Formats: sequence, C-alpha cells, structure tokens
Amino acid sequence: MSSDEPSKARFAKIVATYEKELSQFLSHYMPNKADVEDCVQETLLNIWRQEQRGLLREDARGYLFTVALNVVRDFWRRDRVRHRKAHVELSEDLPEMRRMGMDKQVAEREGIRLIEASLEQLKPSTKAAFLLYHVENLTPDQIAVRLGVSARTVEREMARALEYFRSTLGGVVKDLLEE
Repeated sequence: MSSDEPSKARFAKIVATYEKELSQFLSHYMPNKADVEDCVQETLLNIWRQEQRGLLREDARGYLFTVALNVVRDFWRRDRVRHRKAHVELSEDLPEMRRMGMDKQVAEREGIRLIEASLEQLKPSTKAAFLLYHVENLTPDQIAVRLGVSARTVEREMARALEYFRSTLGGVVKDLLEE
C-alpha cells in the first residue's frame, strides 16, 4: 500500500459521505444544476488538495461546507465579471415539464421568463416592435405609426425577433409566440 493510499481512502469516504448533502446545500445558492455540479467538483478538488498536503482535519464536514460557500462566492464573482446573465440558458426542466403534463401555466411562465431575459439581446427597434405587438397588443399598422416607420419595417422587425427567439429558445417560441 503506497503512502498515498490512506489519503485516497479518506477522500473517497468524504465524497461518499458528503457529496449528496453538499449538492443539496449548493442548490440553495445556485438554481442551475450544471453550476451546482461544477461547484461540487471544485469544492471536492480543494478538499483533495488539502488532504494531499496533510492539512485536512479529522472532521472535515465544517471545512467542506465553508469551502463550498467560498467556491459559490468565487463563482458569483466570475459570473458578474463575465456578464453571464446576458446569456439565456434554457431551463433543463422545461421539456420534462411538458412531457409530464405539468401545469401549462408553469411552462408558459418559464417560457416568458426566458423570453424576457433574452429581450436585451435584440436591437432597440426590434425590441420595441416586439413589445408593442405582444405586450400592448398593437397591430403592425399601429406600431408603425407609433414608431414612425412603415408597416413593412414593423413586419421585418417582428420576423427578426421571432427568428432570434426560435434560434435561441427553440420550442418555447412555438408555444408562446406563434399563432
């Protein structure tokens, strides 16, 4: 048995004992499952490094969750710097909600949330035409008068918005925006 074997065995025991609890703990701080998994992996990597250095205390639970919180904070900091909120991720649960026949309103609310989050990516004129049509329920002619453009320009802006949403949000648009 090499000198590294006791460290590996101890680390494996820590992972087996705390990984699920750690994942549940982190899910309270992060809504995205993939981000939770990344933070769990980063936390466990930090714990492994401490174990390799011989610095990990006998009862590692408290330290494990402290490290996890620090990993989440670092993640949030990086997230802010990278402007990650500008990127809209599809909810992993949306297709499953449809398959399971969950309440249609829940799926619609999730779709609307995704559309609202991605509106910022549209040109101002496209965004304005889209909102006037879908929120204020104006006709293309009324939108043209309001924006001071032709009805054909409004139609092009609407087509541009729909194409953007189709390419980024897929099936959500079909159910919510297309008639």
